[in-house]
Amino acid sequence: MQRLAGQVALVTGGGTGIGAAIAVRLAAEGAAVAVNGHSEGSADGVVELIRNAGGRAIPVIADVSSPDEVAAMVQRCVDELGALTIAVNNAGVQQETPFLELEFDSWRSQLSVDLDGVFLVASAAARHQAAHGGGVIINITSVHEHTTRPGYAAYCAAKAGAGMLTKCLGRELAPHGIRVVAVAPGAIATAMNAEVTQDDDERKQVEAGIPARRFGTPEEVAGLVAYLCSPEAAYMSGTTVVMDGALEQEVSES
Repeated sequence: MQRLAGQVALVTGGGTGIGAAIAVRLAAEGAAVAVNGHSEGSADGVVELIRNAGGRAIPVIADVSSPDEVAAMVQRCVDELGALTIAVNNAGVQQETPFLELEFDSWRSQLSVDLDGVFLVASAAARHQAAHGGGVIINITSVHEHTTRPGYAAYCAAKAGAGMLTKCLGRELAPHGIRVVAVAPGAIATAMNAEVTQDDDERKQVEAGIPARRFGTPEEVAGLVAYLCSPEAAYMSGTTVVMDGALEQEVSES
């Protein structure tokens, strides 16, 4: 399918994991893709994969917590790819620290990427989209937008903030033809949790707490994002779509 033919997408944190799967899927659907990485070379593998499949892609290096770097990144997308109709806020960090040991520097470093970064990219993208006929902004949050996790207060707070920002922007930007939707994944098998997924005992223990009894895949999240970016989801905005194998319901009842 070429549901996104003629579209230009920016995917932050697109060099690995969920971000890489999203970048590849959007390109397969016909979009030109700017793949963001934090350091030189971090997005090159995904860009090469897209190009080898016949797609159009460029690497864009930027720290999403830096206003100047985000502004330059968005401008480069427009200059080199001709537009910016889709922005996917996927870049994120998390650190496990008991709250009684959580220092302000660690709190700020996580929120600067997981929440400030969402604001900065959405702001820069929306200003361009509002002046050029509209667009789509997708914010990758987490089930921890809604549920707690001991040791991850900063991460959970940032994801909850990104979820509320999604609702606010969905309402405020709709008159400008801009849709804003969050995707909240549950347990997804990526390199970030490889220590668990590659250990049979630990994996089975985690899966036992997921009603679907398995981890999700980055490709499943990417498929949902592609749908939300497409004309088929034209009436969806200001909401969060949870993709977690019913994990959130299990947590809510425990």
